[in-house]
Amino acid sequence: MPKRSYRMVLTAIAWVMLVFVLAGCSGGSEPPLATIKEGKTDIKAYQSSYCWGNVCADYADAETMLKDEPATVVNSGAAISIAFKISAKPSTVSLTQFKDGRPTEVPFSKGKMTAPTETGVYYYNVFASWGNGKLTKGDTSAAFAIEIK
Repeated sequence: MPKRSYRMVLTAIAWVMLVFVLAGCSGGSEPPLATIKEGKTDIKAYQSSYCWGNVCADYADAETMLKDEPATVVNSGAAISIAFKISAKPSTVSLTQFKDGRPTEVPFSKGKMTAPTETGVYYYNVFASWGNGKLTKGDTSAAFAIEIK
């Protein structure tokens, strides 16, 4: 094979490999972001750590991430709903509260949590995973902050 043809074949193979690598890294879509509400009030959710498709990203804890962001004021003891806009329901969901640098698991059932009753700013991280225990389809988390006045 002439040198020119050999180079063209190698260049074509390199381009095909680059396309496959870039397509694989994109994962095809972004991880779903949680929708968080207290009644009709939207609570802003911020993307946090995730592994979705072929992409993983690691973020700081919710309190560190959101210390300079405004918290959403909610009613003391209010029901707060958390859902993900994706057709498949997550196989696991957990909720962690961060207060003064300390993480604490928070009771979370049927997509709802109860806001604290003491005044202050509270930071949360909700984690959701889709899979069957042996094979994960992906996981994502979202951070949010609420304030009780």
